[in-house]
Amino acid sequence: MSDRHRQQWEALGRVDPYWAVISEPGKKGGRWDPDAFFESGASEIRAVLARVAALGLEPRRGLALDYGCGVGRLTRALAGEFSRVVGVDFSESMLSEARRANAGIPNASFERNDGRSLAATASGSVDFVYSVIALQHSPAASQREIIREFARVVAPGGAVVFQTPARHRLTSLSGLALALVGNRVLNLPRRLLHGRGRVMEVHPLPRAEVISLLEGAGLEVRYVERLDIAGPAFQSFRYWATRA
Repeated sequence: MSDRHRQQWEALGRVDPYWAVISEPGKKGGRWDPDAFFESGASEIRAVLARVAALGLEPRRGLALDYGCGVGRLTRALAGEFSRVVGVDFSESMLSEARRANAGIPNASFERNDGRSLAATASGSVDFVYSVIALQHSPAASQREIIREFARVVAPGGAVVFQTPARHRLTSLSGLALALVGNRVLNLPRRLLHGRGRVMEVHPLPRAEVISLLEGAGLEVRYVERLDIAGPAFQSFRYWATRA
C-alpha cells in the first residue's frame, strides 16, 4: 500500500471516520447516529449469512475475519455470530476508533496490516472472510495480493465473500472522467468538494481476473452478484467462494 493511500485513510479516520465507512451525504461531519450505524452492519451480516446458507455453504462459526474493518461496523455484527472475529485495517486512526467504539465486545479484536498481506493470520485458520466497500480503495496490485491472502487463510469448508468494482461505468460522467484522467488528477476537485481530509480513491479489478485469482488459489466460486455500492462511476460485484 502506497504512502498516498495510507495517508488518505489516516486523515479520514481522524476527520470523519463513520462517514468514510458509509458515505451517505446527510451523514458527513459526524452526523451518523452510532446506534443506527452499527445496526446497519448487523442487518447486512444477517442477510449475508442467510445467503451463505442458501448457497449450501456451512462454514464453522469459529473465527471470522473482517477485512478493511474501518471502525468495526461489520466486526461487531460478526462477533454476534462467530466465536471470535478479527477486524483488519491499514489505517491506525480507524483502528483506534474501532477499539474505542467496540471496547465492550470481548470476542472482537483489531489488527493493523500493510494493505497487501494478512501475515498475522495463519493459513487455513479462518472460517469466514468478509469484506465490502474496502478492497475498492486499494490499487489493483494490492487487491490481487489480498485476494490471494483470503484464499490462503480460509479453512477447508470455510467461505470467502467480498465486493470490489470490476470496471468504470463509461455511461456516467464520473466514470468516464476517472477512466480518462485517473484518481491523481481528480483528487484536487475532491479536496475542494469534500475537504482535504475526506479524499478517498476507488480502483477497479476486472471480474474475470477476480474469478481467475480465486480459482487459481484453489477456491470454488459459488456465486457472483452485481452489487453497485462503489458509486455511479463503477460497475461492482460481490463474490462468494469456498474452499471445498
